[in-house]
Amino acid sequence: MEAVCGDAVRVQERFLMELLERNAQTEYGKKWGFSGLRTVEDYRKQVPLSRYDDYEPLIERQIGGEKGLLTADEPVFYCISAGSTSQPKYVPITQRDVTVHRIYLLDAVQDVIWKELAGLPDEKLFGRIFETGEFYRTAMPDGTMNGVRSGVLMRWLESRDEIDFSEYTSPRKVMFPEKMENMLYVKLRFALACRDITAIHGVFVHGMVQMFQYLQERWDGFVEDIASGEVSDRFQISEQWKRYIKERLAPDPGRAEELRSATKDGASGLVRRIWPELRYIRMAGGSIFQGYMDELRVFIGDLPIHFYAYASSESTLGAVYTLQEEDARYVLIPESCFFEFLPEGETGERALTFREVEAGKSYELVVTTLSGLYRYMMGDVVEVTGFYGEAPIIRMSRRKSQVLNVADEKMDMRQMERAMRRFERLSGCLLEGYCADTGFRGSTPYYSVYLEPKTGALPADAETLLDDCLRDSCFGYKGARELGQIGDVRVLPLQKGAFAAYREFLAGKGFRMEQNKPIHILQTEEQKDFFKGEAVR
Repeated sequence: MEAVCGDAVRVQERFLMELLERNAQTEYGKKWGFSGLRTVEDYRKQVPLSRYDDYEPLIERQIGGEKGLLTADEPVFYCISAGSTSQPKYVPITQRDVTVHRIYLLDAVQDVIWKELAGLPDEKLFGRIFETGEFYRTAMPDGTMNGVRSGVLMRWLESRDEIDFSEYTSPRKVMFPEKMENMLYVKLRFALACRDITAIHGVFVHGMVQMFQYLQERWDGFVEDIASGEVSDRFQISEQWKRYIKERLAPDPGRAEELRSATKDGASGLVRRIWPELRYIRMAGGSIFQGYMDELRVFIGDLPIHFYAYASSESTLGAVYTLQEEDARYVLIPESCFFEFLPEGETGERALTFREVEAGKSYELVVTTLSGLYRYMMGDVVEVTGFYGEAPIIRMSRRKSQVLNVADEKMDMRQMERAMRRFERLSGCLLEGYCADTGFRGSTPYYSVYLEPKTGALPADAETLLDDCLRDSCFGYKGARELGQIGDVRVLPLQKGAFAAYREFLAGKGFRMEQNKPIHILQTEEQKDFFKGEAVR
């Protein structure tokens, strides 16, 4: 990693030229003349910027069995992504992509943890892992594995029998179930039975928080089941899994008593009392998820967090090479994609490379992947915060689609999150979730913000208070409000359980929920109709 990043500019150029040569005889490569491209500049001039719609017909043909369309390599996995629309996307992943994923997001990350927690013997550092991710054995019609990005590597390793299940709390059948269903209770039962867990691995911080909340709210039921070896009726799981648990987990009154005493101080530090040997947590998080980060810290205290990876359905992009960072900053991996950067706020399509980006500036990310996407506009806006050798270190700013912009105010998700956290402090009302839409009063636009209270109640002056918080967080919003370009904000309380109901709604439509991100800006009519229906009348 150090060698590759130290020579990142040259590595990037070599990566692109080799990729074009390998895929020159594909249908896409012939269309855009890959065989005649000799330089990065040739590539930028000849091949247009693209989006998923540009590939969808070819991907559909590829799924249908045609070969040589996007890459010379055949896909070994299809990532399923909901994207920002109501229809799932299928993104092919090649073996080369999986190999890069393994090197930089498994081997290198493990080495980081080993170095930064130096002084601990391996059995204390790499003892038992509680893997919270979900790796259902689902496939395309031809048998090619499919699922979400977070499951690519684990599914591939499992298919090659390269996972040592003695390192994990869950047996093989629990980690890789045959069908999609809620496995949270099952995984927690096996994890709670282990006293020697040293790490918890997850996907996104909000999923980790929701898991701990689920455990806390049902604590007595878990303790009783562990003591008796049974599965009480309060937990809705199938008869198959009830039998499986009872066959493999004997009654353990001693462990139940240990767990019963762990709740003496409530949620504060609960996770470390359950598993005293815990050394770190690995998951995606950071300030863009600040509300969930605050809730997580209640459960885990000062336990080190590895913010893991910056990845998407399209590719493995970056990894964190420290353990104690306060925020998630990722080194872009020079061998994972060819990266280009569109300067934010500039017109035109002049994209920059590793040679040209500057620390302190924000860019929309464009990637050329190992799996057949060329100059693909991901929709992610990132801030370059520095360099690791010659490789940029970036912080995720926002999804380009996840922004409120009715009067050129450009309220992004980081600013919205900051405003909502301040609103919670000032109002004394903690939120289960929030999401925003825009509307018009006459010709004047305004924000409609849906809020689901978790504890406390929304104050009578909630709209005035929220408006002040939005002004304080976003200079563009403040200016537009003062000029009368944006009207008064409208607060719409949601019924309790609204966000849980939305997740169930998506699951009922067949969406994969393992790495579903919190919804904060309503984009589709389906989303808007759902939350209108959940608003308190």
